[in-house]
Amino acid sequence: MLPLRGKQLPPIYDDPEYRKMSEHFDDSSPYFTDGNSIFKAIHESAHRTALAWEQRWPVEGWTVDIGCGQGYHWRYLKDFSRVVGFDIRMESLVKLKERFPDALLVQGNILNIPFKTASIARATSIYALEHIYFLEDALAEIARILSPAAKFIVGLPCEGGLGWTLGRKLTSERTMSKRYNVDYRRYIALEHCNSAARIEKALRFHFRPLERKLFPLAALPFIDLNLTLSIATERL
Repeated sequence: MLPLRGKQLPPIYDDPEYRKMSEHFDDSSPYFTDGNSIFKAIHESAHRTALAWEQRWPVEGWTVDIGCGQGYHWRYLKDFSRVVGFDIRMESLVKLKERFPDALLVQGNILNIPFKTASIARATSIYALEHIYFLEDALAEIARILSPAAKFIVGLPCEGGLGWTLGRKLTSERTMSKRYNVDYRRYIALEHCNSAARIEKALRFHFRPLERKLFPLAALPFIDLNLTLSIATERL
């Protein structure tokens, strides 16, 4: 285990509703990933796009999966001998290790990633950046560890979009509030502290956009009309 050095979150994160729901972060995850066929298709959309880009731009060096969680993206990897899973939550890493015993995992804080400057050939981050309060600092740290022109592949929910907001109100907000007896809307306002639009804008300070894909209406490239956003970038 590595020291979880990082900035202090503001006092609002001591909110009782937030802390209560945070205790169920891992056991609530299957609802979003495998709850039903629709949820599964939505969740898999960014993973499948990321996989296609990984196959298009293969690398010989190391890949870091930033915010790897319980290893959902690892289901798509045929060879992870040169992949490192990185996450702050030990509970999630333990579950990933149970599923993939040979996985190489590191626990740490995204503001202090324990890799040398320009030592990583590629990074992926699927459904993680929306959770990062100190977003700009985190992106600068990811850029630091990547080699020049390395790819950074990102998958996001269309947080802040009309479609995503309405969908959550009709599904997970009701279910989670009832299941865990919490104010889920209050919780998610803190947990998903970054909108997709904000993340896309912040990426441009350190990364050059290469491709952008929305789901399910890829022909209508607007966050409000879609549910997930995938972005392929290259380190400046």
